Amino acid sequence: MNMLSAMEARRSTRSFDGARLTGAEAAAIESALREAAAEPSPFGCPVRLALYASEPDAKPARLGTYGLVAGASAYVVAAVFPGSGSMEDTGYILEKAVLDLTALGWATCWIGGVFSRGKAAEIVAAAPGELVPAVIAVGKPAERRSLADRIVTGSARSRTRKPLEQVVFSADGALQLGGDRPGGAWAEALHALRGAPSASNKQPWRLVGFGSGPSWLAFLDEDRVYNHSLGAVRIQNVDIGIGMRHFAEAARYRGLPGRWEPLPGRRGEFASALSFGEARGWIPIALWR
Repeated sequence: MNMLSAMEARRSTRSFDGARLTGAEAAAIESALREAAAEPSPFGCPVRLALYASEPDAKPARLGTYGLVAGASAYVVAAVFPGSGSMEDTGYILEKAVLDLTALGWATCWIGGVFSRGKAAEIVAAAPGELVPAVIAVGKPAERRSLADRIVTGSARSRTRKPLEQVVFSADGALQLGGDRPGGAWAEALHALRGAPSASNKQPWRLVGFGSGPSWLAFLDEDRVYNHSLGAVRIQNVDIGIGMRHFAEAARYRGLPGRWEPLPGRRGEFASALSFGEARGWIPIALWR
């Protein structure tokens, strides 16, 4: 399964069948986690990933999700030191693991708010000051979804996405966003970003194209109260990293040029895109060029 297919196939699964991982399954998942963690990230923040799975004769893995996730075979725990871009890099690296696990046939669910951070920190052997921004539940889907799963999915409208014209913009009018194939050669990358998962399905990413390339400037349309509700963890910045991963994977698959970089000190080259976003109250995050 290629990355485009994995992004399309990925669903947030909260009801799992409770099966324990075999030794071979755990080894394959851990291999995928090592590969994801070793990939370069836009801001260069090291993100550590650890697998938490129950032993074959033990109870199912639990991580204090208060019934919102049931029967997971395992959890992937991410740890990172706080710093510029650390939340975005967490989303970027952890979503690579999610897509690779999807390609291997596993169902997953991002969990950024309701889980035991203390227990997760123990699992990943977090150092003093290291944060655990999110975990991923892993397993095979249950035949029937739990009541909590149905309620959460319904309230979040999990598969509903904003129209493309509400998340992708052209700073100078050079980029065609209408018609049957908005964005031209970049259409799949734009739709991959649009389809990325986000906390409470708030879809906070905004992408502004500029120049003849084009180049792209990624912004956060922040819900400040929501994004600051978890202390040092900025869950919507994690979401931006997830969206950046989807865009990058689709661009890579289609052979389109560029990569995500931190914003350079001299902003003349993307002044039009910067002004476009900041006039709308968005926070500039990263540059694709």
